[in-house]
Amino acid sequence: MGALNWNESITKHNQRLFRQHEAEQEKQNKQTFTDDDTKPLFPLVPASEMTDKPIQINWLVKNILEQGSINLLFGEPAAGKSLFALDWAFCIASGIDWEINRTKQTDVVIIAGEGFSGMQRRLKALEIKYQRKAPERLFISKRPAQMLDSENVEWVADTIKSTCPNAGLIIIDTLHRNMDGDENSSQDIGKFVNNLDMFFKPLGAAVLVVHHSGHSEKQRSRGSSSIKGAMDGEFCVSKNGDGVTFACIKAKDFVAGNDMQFTINQVDLGWFDDEEQPMTSVFLNYMGDAIPKQKTAKLSPREELILTSLCCAIDKHGIEPNEEIKAIFKDDFDSFLGTQKVILINDWRPIAYKSINADASTEDAKRVALNRCRTKLLKLGYVVEYDGFIWRKHK
Repeated sequence: MGALNWNESITKHNQRLFRQHEAEQEKQNKQTFTDDDTKPLFPLVPASEMTDKPIQINWLVKNILEQGSINLLFGEPAAGKSLFALDWAFCIASGIDWEINRTKQTDVVIIAGEGFSGMQRRLKALEIKYQRKAPERLFISKRPAQMLDSENVEWVADTIKSTCPNAGLIIIDTLHRNMDGDENSSQDIGKFVNNLDMFFKPLGAAVLVVHHSGHSEKQRSRGSSSIKGAMDGEFCVSKNGDGVTFACIKAKDFVAGNDMQFTINQVDLGWFDDEEQPMTSVFLNYMGDAIPKQKTAKLSPREELILTSLCCAIDKHGIEPNEEIKAIFKDDFDSFLGTQKVILINDWRPIAYKSINADASTEDAKRVALNRCRTKLLKLGYVVEYDGFIWRKHK
Protein backbone atom coordinates (compact mmCIF):
# COMPACT_ATOMS: atom_id res chain seq x y z
CA MET A 1 0.00 0.00 0.00
CA GLY A 2 1.33 3.45 -0.84
CA ALA A 3 0.41 7.04 -0.22
CA LEU A 4 -0.50 9.07 -3.30
CA ASN A 5 1.46 12.35 -3.49
CA TRP A 6 0.82 14.96 -6.16
CA ASN A 7 4.07 15.84 -8.05
CA GLU A 8 3.99 19.08 -10.03
CA SER A 9 7.00 18.26 -12.24
CA ILE A 10 5.54 14.87 -13.17
CA THR A 11 2.24 16.56 -13.87
CA LYS A 12 3.80 19.04 -16.30
CA HIS A 13 5.68 16.24 -18.06
CA ASN A 14 2.45 14.22 -18.41
CA GLN A 15 0.60 17.26 -19.68
CA ARG A 16 3.19 17.59 -22.47
CA LEU A 17 2.80 13.89 -23.30
CA PHE A 18 -0.96 14.28 -23.21
CA ARG A 19 -0.85 17.25 -25.61
CA GLN A 20 1.42 15.27 -27.97
CA HIS A 21 -1.02 12.35 -27.86
CA GLU A 22 -3.95 14.68 -28.56
CA ALA A 23 -2.12 16.23 -31.52
CA GLU A 24 -1.40 12.79 -33.00
CA GLN A 25 -5.01 11.74 -32.43
CA GLU A 26 -6.30 14.87 -34.14
CA LYS A 27 -3.98 14.18 -37.07
CA GLN A 28 -5.37 10.65 -37.41
CA ASN A 29 -8.94 11.92 -37.20
CA LYS A 30 -8.31 14.36 -40.04
CA GLN A 31 -7.33 11.46 -42.28
CA THR A 32 -10.94 10.15 -42.23
CA PHE A 33 -12.88 12.47 -44.52
CA THR A 34 -15.94 12.34 -46.70
CA ASP A 35 -15.53 12.49 -50.48
CA ASP A 36 -15.35 16.27 -50.46
CA ASP A 37 -12.52 16.22 -47.83
CA THR A 38 -14.32 18.69 -45.58
CA LYS A 39 -15.78 16.75 -42.62
CA PRO A 40 -14.85 13.58 -40.71
CA LEU A 41 -17.40 10.79 -40.76
CA PHE A 42 -19.76 10.55 -37.81
CA PRO A 43 -19.27 7.04 -36.31
CA LEU A 44 -22.15 4.66 -37.07
CA VAL A 45 -22.37 0.90 -36.68
CA PRO A 46 -24.99 -1.49 -38.17
CA ALA A 47 -27.36 -2.96 -35.57
CA SER A 48 -26.72 -6.40 -37.08
CA GLU A 49 -23.07 -6.18 -35.96
CA MET A 50 -24.11 -5.27 -32.43
CA THR A 51 -25.99 -8.54 -32.03
CA ASP A 52 -23.27 -10.80 -33.46
CA LYS A 53 -21.92 -11.60 -29.99
CA PRO A 54 -22.71 -10.44 -26.46
CA ILE A 55 -20.61 -7.84 -24.71
CA GLN A 56 -19.28 -9.44 -21.54
CA ILE A 57 -19.37 -7.43 -18.33
CA ASN A 58 -15.90 -6.95 -16.87
CA TRP A 59 -16.43 -7.13 -13.13
CA LEU A 60 -14.15 -5.66 -10.48
CA VAL A 61 -16.45 -7.11 -7.81
CA LYS A 62 -18.80 -9.73 -9.27
CA ASN A 63 -22.41 -8.48 -9.51
CA ILE A 64 -21.50 -5.19 -7.81
CA LEU A 65 -18.78 -3.06 -9.45
CA GLU A 66 -18.27 -3.05 -13.22
CA GLN A 67 -15.01 -1.90 -14.79
CA GLY A 68 -15.27 1.60 -16.25
CA SER A 69 -18.56 2.39 -14.46
CA ILE A 70 -19.46 5.33 -12.20
CA ASN A 71 -21.09 4.35 -8.91
CA LEU A 72 -22.47 5.90 -5.74
CA LEU A 73 -22.29 4.34 -2.27
CA PHE A 74 -24.27 6.26 0.34
CA GLY A 75 -25.47 5.84 3.90
CA GLU A 76 -26.20 7.66 7.13
CA PRO A 77 -23.39 8.58 9.55
CA ALA A 78 -21.75 5.59 11.29
CA ALA A 79 -23.61 3.10 9.06
CA GLY A 80 -20.31 1.79 7.68
CA LYS A 81 -20.27 3.09 4.09
CA SER A 82 -16.52 3.82 4.17
CA LEU A 83 -15.93 0.35 5.61
CA PHE A 84 -17.47 -1.18 2.48
CA ALA A 85 -15.42 1.04 0.15
CA LEU A 86 -12.14 0.21 1.93
CA ASP A 87 -12.98 -3.51 2.12
CA TRP A 88 -13.62 -3.60 -1.66
CA ALA A 89 -10.38 -1.69 -2.28
CA PHE A 90 -8.38 -4.08 -0.08
CA CYS A 91 -9.79 -7.18 -1.79
CA ILE A 92 -9.48 -5.88 -5.37
CA ALA A 93 -5.89 -4.72 -4.85
CA SER A 94 -5.06 -8.05 -3.17
CA GLY A 95 -6.83 -10.18 -5.78
CA ILE A 96 -8.96 -12.01 -3.19
CA ASP A 97 -12.72 -12.61 -3.07
CA TRP A 98 -14.90 -10.10 -1.30
CA GLU A 99 -17.13 -12.36 0.80
CA ILE A 100 -18.97 -14.52 -1.79
CA ASN A 101 -18.10 -12.27 -4.74
CA ARG A 102 -15.09 -12.78 -7.00
CA THR A 103 -12.84 -9.80 -7.70
CA LYS A 104 -10.46 -8.82 -10.50
CA GLN A 105 -7.05 -7.74 -9.24
CA THR A 106 -6.02 -4.24 -10.22
CA ASP A 107 -4.51 -1.07 -8.75
CA VAL A 108 -6.89 0.93 -6.56
CA VAL A 109 -6.69 4.61 -5.57
CA ILE A 110 -8.60 6.15 -2.66
CA ILE A 111 -8.90 9.95 -2.68
CA ALA A 112 -9.42 10.35 1.05
CA GLY A 113 -11.09 13.51 2.24
CA GLU A 114 -10.48 13.00 5.95
CA GLY A 115 -9.38 10.65 8.68
CA PHE A 116 -5.94 9.47 7.50
CA SER A 117 -5.15 8.02 10.96
CA GLY A 118 -8.55 6.34 11.07
CA MET A 119 -7.85 4.86 7.62
CA GLN A 120 -4.58 3.45 8.96
CA ARG A 121 -6.37 1.68 11.82
CA ARG A 122 -9.06 0.29 9.52
CA LEU A 123 -6.41 -1.08 7.16
CA LYS A 124 -4.75 -2.78 10.12
CA ALA A 125 -8.14 -4.28 11.04
CA LEU A 126 -8.49 -5.63 7.49
CA GLU A 127 -5.03 -7.19 7.74
CA ILE A 128 -6.31 -9.06 10.79
CA LYS A 129 -9.58 -9.99 9.06
CA TYR A 130 -7.89 -11.40 5.93
CA GLN A 131 -4.66 -12.54 7.62
CA ARG A 132 -2.48 -10.79 5.05
CA LYS A 133 -0.48 -7.59 4.63
CA ALA A 134 -2.22 -4.53 3.14
CA PRO A 135 -1.74 -4.69 -0.65
CA GLU A 136 1.01 -2.72 -2.39
CA ARG A 137 -1.42 -2.05 -5.24
CA LEU A 138 -3.66 0.09 -2.99
CA PHE A 139 -2.79 3.81 -2.94
CA ILE A 140 -4.29 6.42 -0.62
CA SER A 141 -4.04 10.20 -0.94
CA LYS A 142 -2.83 12.34 1.94
CA ARG A 143 -5.20 15.17 1.09
CA PRO A 144 -8.60 15.69 -0.56
CA ALA A 145 -9.01 16.80 -4.15
CA GLN A 146 -11.07 19.65 -5.57
CA MET A 147 -13.35 17.81 -7.95
CA LEU A 148 -15.06 20.91 -9.39
CA ASP A 149 -11.73 22.37 -10.56
CA SER A 150 -10.81 20.75 -13.88
CA GLU A 151 -7.10 21.65 -13.48
CA ASN A 152 -7.05 20.00 -10.05
CA VAL A 153 -8.78 16.87 -11.36
CA GLU A 154 -6.33 16.74 -14.28
CA TRP A 155 -3.49 16.98 -11.73
CA VAL A 156 -4.95 14.03 -9.81
CA ALA A 157 -5.43 12.01 -13.02
CA ASP A 158 -1.84 12.70 -14.12
CA THR A 159 -0.55 11.59 -10.72
CA ILE A 160 -2.57 8.38 -10.91
CA LYS A 161 -1.21 7.63 -14.40
CA SER A 162 2.35 8.15 -13.15
CA THR A 163 2.05 6.31 -9.83
CA CYS A 164 -0.21 3.41 -10.78
CA PRO A 165 -0.88 3.37 -14.56
CA ASN A 166 -3.13 0.30 -14.26
CA ALA A 167 -5.64 1.78 -11.82
CA GLY A 168 -8.94 -0.08 -12.15
CA LEU A 169 -10.86 1.64 -9.35
CA ILE A 170 -10.81 5.20 -8.02
CA ILE A 171 -12.70 5.83 -4.78
CA ILE A 172 -13.71 9.35 -3.77
CA ASP A 173 -14.41 9.36 -0.03
CA THR A 174 -16.46 11.46 0.47
CA LEU A 175 -18.17 13.62 -2.17
CA HIS A 176 -18.64 16.43 0.37
CA ARG A 177 -14.97 16.57 1.40
CA ASN A 178 -13.72 16.45 -2.21
CA MET A 179 -16.08 19.03 -3.70
CA ASP A 180 -15.96 22.70 -2.77
CA GLY A 181 -19.42 23.38 -4.09
CA ASP A 182 -23.13 22.89 -3.45
CA GLU A 183 -24.21 19.25 -3.61
CA ASN A 184 -27.82 20.45 -3.96
CA SER A 185 -26.94 22.29 -7.17
CA SER A 186 -27.51 20.31 -10.36
CA GLN A 187 -25.00 22.64 -12.03
CA ASP A 188 -22.22 21.78 -9.53
CA ILE A 189 -23.03 18.07 -9.70
CA GLY A 190 -22.92 18.36 -13.49
CA LYS A 191 -19.39 19.83 -13.29
CA PHE A 192 -18.35 17.06 -10.90
CA VAL A 193 -19.62 14.28 -13.20
CA ASN A 194 -18.18 16.00 -16.28
CA ASN A 195 -14.72 16.04 -14.65
CA LEU A 196 -15.05 12.32 -13.91
CA ASP A 197 -15.89 11.70 -17.57
CA MET A 198 -13.11 13.95 -18.86
CA PHE A 199 -10.21 12.84 -16.66
CA PHE A 200 -10.97 9.59 -14.81
CA LYS A 201 -12.93 7.65 -17.41
CA PRO A 202 -10.11 7.76 -19.99
CA LEU A 203 -7.98 5.88 -17.45
CA GLY A 204 -10.34 2.91 -17.88
CA ALA A 205 -11.05 2.89 -14.17
CA ALA A 206 -14.36 2.50 -12.38
CA VAL A 207 -15.24 5.33 -10.01
CA LEU A 208 -16.93 4.88 -6.64
CA VAL A 209 -18.22 8.01 -4.92
CA VAL A 210 -18.94 7.70 -1.19
CA HIS A 211 -21.70 10.04 -0.06
CA HIS A 212 -24.19 10.71 2.74
CA SER A 213 -27.86 9.78 2.77
CA GLY A 214 -30.62 12.39 2.82
CA HIS A 215 -31.40 14.20 6.05
CA SER A 216 -34.98 12.93 6.21
CA GLU A 217 -34.91 10.12 3.63
CA LYS A 218 -32.31 7.49 4.53
CA GLN A 219 -32.98 5.46 1.37
CA ARG A 220 -31.75 8.17 -1.01
CA SER A 221 -28.53 10.12 -1.32
CA ARG A 222 -28.23 13.67 -0.06
CA GLY A 223 -28.34 16.59 -2.47
CA SER A 224 -29.40 17.01 -6.09
CA SER A 225 -31.39 14.22 -7.72
CA SER A 226 -29.09 14.56 -10.74
CA ILE A 227 -26.48 12.53 -8.79
CA LYS A 228 -28.59 9.38 -9.14
CA GLY A 229 -29.23 9.97 -12.83
CA ALA A 230 -25.52 10.15 -13.59
CA MET A 231 -24.65 6.85 -11.92
CA ASP A 232 -24.40 3.37 -13.45
CA GLY A 233 -24.78 1.74 -10.04
CA GLU A 234 -26.08 2.99 -6.71
CA PHE A 235 -25.73 1.28 -3.35
CA CYS A 236 -27.22 2.02 0.06
CA VAL A 237 -25.83 1.10 3.48
CA SER A 238 -28.35 1.36 6.30
CA LYS A 239 -28.39 0.55 9.99
CA ASN A 240 -30.47 -2.50 10.88
CA GLY A 241 -30.65 -3.29 14.58
CA ASP A 242 -27.17 -4.37 15.69
CA GLY A 243 -25.92 -4.62 12.11
CA VAL A 244 -26.01 -2.96 8.71
CA THR A 245 -27.68 -3.87 5.43
CA PHE A 246 -26.05 -3.41 2.03
CA ALA A 247 -28.45 -3.01 -0.89
CA CYS A 248 -28.11 -2.26 -4.60
CA ILE A 249 -30.85 0.23 -5.47
CA LYS A 250 -29.79 1.03 -9.05
CA ALA A 251 -28.19 -1.35 -11.55
CA LYS A 252 -28.09 0.12 -15.04
CA ASP A 253 -26.76 -2.86 -16.98
CA PHE A 254 -27.02 -5.85 -14.63
CA VAL A 255 -29.46 -7.57 -12.30
CA ALA A 256 -28.98 -6.53 -8.69
CA GLY A 257 -28.29 -9.29 -6.17
CA ASN A 258 -29.97 -9.88 -2.85
CA ASP A 259 -29.50 -7.45 0.02
CA MET A 260 -26.62 -8.47 2.29
CA GLN A 261 -26.50 -8.36 6.09
CA PHE A 262 -23.35 -7.50 8.06
CA THR A 263 -22.27 -6.90 11.61
CA ILE A 264 -19.50 -4.46 12.51
CA ASN A 265 -16.88 -6.29 14.56
CA GLN A 266 -14.39 -4.55 16.85
CA VAL A 267 -10.83 -5.90 16.93
CA ASP A 268 -7.74 -5.22 19.04
CA LEU A 269 -4.97 -4.02 16.69
CA GLY A 270 -2.05 -4.97 18.91
CA TRP A 271 -1.04 -1.29 18.98
CA PHE A 272 -1.01 1.09 21.94
CA ASP A 273 -1.65 4.83 22.13
CA ASP A 274 0.49 7.42 23.91
CA GLU A 275 -1.16 6.45 27.22
CA GLU A 276 -0.40 2.76 26.66
CA GLN A 277 -4.07 1.99 26.06
CA PRO A 278 -4.83 -0.69 23.45
CA MET A 279 -5.95 0.66 20.06
CA THR A 280 -8.95 -0.90 18.33
CA SER A 281 -10.76 -0.61 15.04
CA VAL A 282 -13.58 -2.39 13.19
CA PHE A 283 -14.29 -4.49 10.12
CA LEU A 284 -17.39 -5.91 8.41
CA ASN A 285 -18.53 -9.46 9.09
CA TYR A 286 -20.84 -10.98 6.45
CA MET A 287 -23.93 -12.70 7.90
CA GLY A 288 -25.69 -13.78 4.70
CA ASP A 289 -28.69 -12.43 2.80
CA ALA A 290 -30.68 -9.77 4.60
CA ILE A 291 -34.22 -10.71 5.59
CA PRO A 292 -36.59 -8.59 3.47
CA LYS A 293 -38.54 -6.04 5.44
CA GLN A 294 -42.28 -6.47 5.25
CA LYS A 295 -44.09 -3.41 4.04
CA THR A 296 -46.40 -2.03 6.68
CA ALA A 297 -49.74 -0.70 5.51
CA LYS A 298 -50.23 2.95 6.34
CA LEU A 299 -52.87 4.07 8.78
CA SER A 300 -55.48 6.62 7.80
CA PRO A 301 -55.57 9.94 9.69
CA ARG A 302 -58.57 8.66 11.68
CA GLU A 303 -56.76 5.43 12.57
CA GLU A 304 -53.68 7.40 13.64
CA LEU A 305 -55.87 9.48 15.96
CA ILE A 306 -57.48 6.39 17.46
CA LEU A 307 -54.08 4.79 18.05
CA THR A 308 -52.84 8.00 19.65
CA SER A 309 -55.89 8.02 21.92
CA LEU A 310 -54.94 4.51 23.08
CA CYS A 311 -51.40 5.61 23.95
CA CYS A 312 -52.72 8.62 25.86
CA ALA A 313 -55.29 6.49 27.68
CA ILE A 314 -52.62 3.98 28.74
CA ASP A 315 -50.37 6.80 29.94
CA LYS A 316 -53.13 8.28 32.11
CA HIS A 317 -55.23 5.28 33.13
CA GLY A 318 -53.08 2.21 32.38
CA ILE A 319 -52.51 -0.53 34.96
CA GLU A 320 -49.93 -3.24 35.49
CA PRO A 321 -50.81 -6.44 33.57
CA ASN A 322 -51.86 -9.43 35.64
CA GLU A 323 -49.64 -12.49 36.00
CA GLU A 324 -51.58 -14.45 33.37
CA ILE A 325 -51.02 -11.78 30.72
CA LYS A 326 -47.33 -11.51 31.66
CA ALA A 327 -46.90 -15.26 31.34
CA ILE A 328 -48.67 -15.60 27.99
CA PHE A 329 -47.21 -12.43 26.40
CA LYS A 330 -43.82 -12.61 28.05
CA ASP A 331 -41.92 -10.88 25.21
CA ASP A 332 -44.19 -7.82 25.33
CA PHE A 333 -43.35 -7.11 28.93
CA ASP A 334 -39.85 -8.46 29.59
CA SER A 335 -38.36 -5.95 27.16
CA PHE A 336 -39.88 -3.10 29.13
CA LEU A 337 -38.78 -4.37 32.57
CA GLY A 338 -42.35 -4.22 33.87
CA THR A 339 -43.08 -0.64 32.75
CA GLN A 340 -45.45 -1.60 29.91
CA LYS A 341 -49.06 -1.08 31.00
CA VAL A 342 -52.45 -2.23 29.74
CA ILE A 343 -55.97 -0.79 29.81
CA LEU A 344 -59.46 -2.24 29.77
CA ILE A 345 -61.05 -1.83 26.35
CA ASN A 346 -64.22 -0.52 28.00
CA ASP A 347 -62.17 2.20 29.76
CA TRP A 348 -60.46 3.22 26.51
CA ARG A 349 -63.62 3.20 24.34
CA PRO A 350 -65.11 6.59 25.44
CA ILE A 351 -61.69 8.22 25.04
CA ALA A 352 -61.36 6.75 21.54
CA TYR A 353 -64.83 7.98 20.59
CA LYS A 354 -63.71 11.56 21.26
CA SER A 355 -60.94 11.21 18.67
CA ILE A 356 -63.29 10.01 15.91
CA ASN A 357 -64.22 12.69 13.39
CA ALA A 358 -67.56 14.41 13.30
CA ASP A 359 -68.74 12.38 10.27
CA ALA A 360 -69.34 9.49 12.68
CA SER A 361 -71.77 11.50 14.76
CA THR A 362 -73.97 8.72 16.17
CA GLU A 363 -72.96 6.21 18.83
CA ASP A 364 -73.50 3.38 16.32
CA ALA A 365 -71.27 5.01 13.69
CA LYS A 366 -68.51 5.56 16.24
CA ARG A 367 -68.74 1.97 17.42
CA VAL A 368 -68.43 0.64 13.85
CA ALA A 369 -65.51 2.98 13.11
CA LEU A 370 -63.66 1.95 16.29
CA ASN A 371 -64.21 -1.77 15.68
CA ARG A 372 -62.89 -1.48 12.12
CA CYS A 373 -59.84 0.36 13.38
CA ARG A 374 -59.21 -2.17 16.16
CA THR A 375 -59.33 -5.01 13.61
CA LYS A 376 -56.75 -3.26 11.43
CA LEU A 377 -54.47 -2.39 14.36
CA LEU A 378 -54.55 -6.01 15.51
CA LYS A 379 -53.87 -7.35 12.01
CA LEU A 380 -50.88 -5.03 11.50
CA GLY A 381 -49.47 -5.79 14.92
CA TYR A 382 -49.84 -2.33 16.43
CA VAL A 383 -51.82 -3.58 19.43
CA VAL A 384 -52.60 -6.75 21.37
CA GLU A 385 -55.95 -7.64 22.97
CA TYR A 386 -56.57 -10.32 25.61
CA ASP A 387 -59.32 -10.97 28.15
CA GLY A 388 -60.85 -7.50 27.77
CA PHE A 389 -57.50 -5.68 27.96
CA ILE A 390 -55.60 -3.91 25.19
CA TRP A 391 -52.04 -2.57 24.98
CA ARG A 392 -49.63 -1.08 22.47
CA LYS A 393 -47.23 -3.56 20.92
CA HIS A 394 -43.81 -1.92 20.52
CA LYS A 395 -41.98 -3.31 17.47
